[in-house]
Formats: sequence, C-alpha cells, structure tokens
Amino acid sequence: MRNWTCRSSVQFCLVLIVVFLATLSFNRRPVSAQSSDSAQKQLLSFVSAPLPGKASPEDAPAYYKPDSLYQYIDGAADVYLLYDFRLLLHQNFKSGSAEVTADVYDMGKPEDAFGIYAAERSARYKFLPIGIEGYSGKGVLNFVQDRYYVKLTAISGSGDGLLDPLCRTISQRIGGKKTPPALLLKLPVANRVPHSEQYVRKDPLGHAFLAPAYLTTYKWGTKEGKLIVSVGADAAGAKLRLQQLANHFKQTGESKAAPELGEGGIRGKNSFEGTVIARTQGRYLVAVLNPPVNGEEILKAAALGLP
Repeated sequence: MRNWTCRSSVQFCLVLIVVFLATLSFNRRPVSAQSSDSAQKQLLSFVSAPLPGKASPEDAPAYYKPDSLYQYIDGAADVYLLYDFRLLLHQNFKSGSAEVTADVYDMGKPEDAFGIYAAERSARYKFLPIGIEGYSGKGVLNFVQDRYYVKLTAISGSGDGLLDPLCRTISQRIGGKKTPPALLLKLPVANRVPHSEQYVRKDPLGHAFLAPAYLTTYKWGTKEGKLIVSVGADAAGAKLRLQQLANHFKQTGESKAAPELGEGGIRGKNSFEGTVIARTQGRYLVAVLNPPVNGEEILKAAALGLP
C-alpha cells in the first residue's frame, strides 16, 4: 500500500508541474490567443476600416500584454513596463504596393504615454502638430495622444505616403487630451528648448530619490541648464527629497542653506554635475541644474506656478 501511495504522489506532483507549465505558457502568449476584452476592442477601433488609401489589414491583429511584450520588442520591453504599459495592438496594413505597420500602445495614463514617447524622441526628427506631439523620420511617424503612444512604420518605400493620412485618422479616432501633462504647462516658457520636456519614472539625472520627476531644458545664450520638478507624495516627502539632494552635494562637493530661494532653499555644486539651486513648494522639489545668473527668478517662477 505504501509503494502505491508513493507512486501516486509522484504522479500527482508531475501532473501539477505539467499544469503549471501549461498555464505559464498560456499566459505568456499574445493576448490575441486569449479572450477579447474592451481594451482590445478600443485599440482595434482606432485602426478599423475605412482607412486612408483603402488600406486593409494583411492579417489578424496581434495583442501583447505586460507579460508577453518581450516577445515583440525584446530588450526594449523593460522601459515600457517601467511606464506601466498595459496593452499593445500590432497590425500590418497594405494599400496597393504600400505596406505599413501600426503599433498602438495603451500606457494607462497620459503622463506615462508622454513619458515613454519622450524617452524615445530625438531632436533630430521633424516634429509635427499631431496629437500632443509627433515626429517623422525616414519611414517612421510616431505620436502621443491621451494615454496612447502610436508608432507607424513604412515597410515598403511607397508606404511613406500612407503614414501621414493614417496617423491623422488614428488621432481623430483617439480623441481625448491633446495637451502635455498638466504640470508641464505650469512651467516657465521663456528660454525653454522646444521638445525637451520629459516625464521620468526612474532615476532622474541619475538619482533614484528624485523619481518621478518632470524635466525641461532651458538655454540662455550658450549656457544650458535643466529645470527639475520632483513629485513627492506630500510636503514631507518633498522635504525629504530636498534633504537627500543636499546630502548628495555635501558628499560630492558642497551644499549650503539658501533661505532667499524660498522653502528650504539650498545651493550646491560639485565637479561633475555643476551647480544647483533648489527649494520645495508643497509636495514638489524644484531645482535648476546649472542655472544662469538670474536663476533665482526662474526657480521661484517655476515653484510658484505649481498647483
């Protein structure tokens, strides 16, 4: 009896392992192999017929969730997951000899969609007034709108002519917000470098304690600096971040109190980051890295403009 029980236990364990592996494999497949849901239907509505140039899908759309995104973009998936990626629709289209691929990423929140878009953006591209912002390069046209990041790629040479009308159709169907994250609209406009705005979820300027943060680049003549707005949970969290920033500059250079800058103001400098001025404003830590002569005015204007 004991031998039969032992054999049965081993067999039962093997069955459990097989079931577990099968379940794991199922969960890692593209979402198209699983039941449809409202999020998939929403994405599909953006690229459904009728489309410009009578473009039509070459095959069924593929969907990817966080646990299967690596199957499509491999090493780049980690960055998307950092911005709380939710769902991707991947679809190939053809219109005559033109072939185009559309990737529509649902990032869940507008600020996360803007964050991943800005992380991949390059100043070398030609920027377009589409959605919140868009750009085109050789064979590509990408834009961000509401909580979606849309990437269009021409597979064939004649596909370039389909990119612009297709992206405008998708943008119209998405609707929703066509403005940057609200906090960016509160920051000073004068001397801001166009298309330099970022929303960073991890290690802004190399410092984990600053995350998450909004960054913008400013230029004064030949001098360039960055404005950082680090978002804390509350005023106490902002003060803690300011103290960590002060400690960092003390350890690597120097830091001193600067009450004339406002709440908890500090001035610091080191040999590899340069100079910094910083203060808090409610739940925000506001800092200017490598400020100009009138940096105090910029810091105060940015801080007082925050909600």
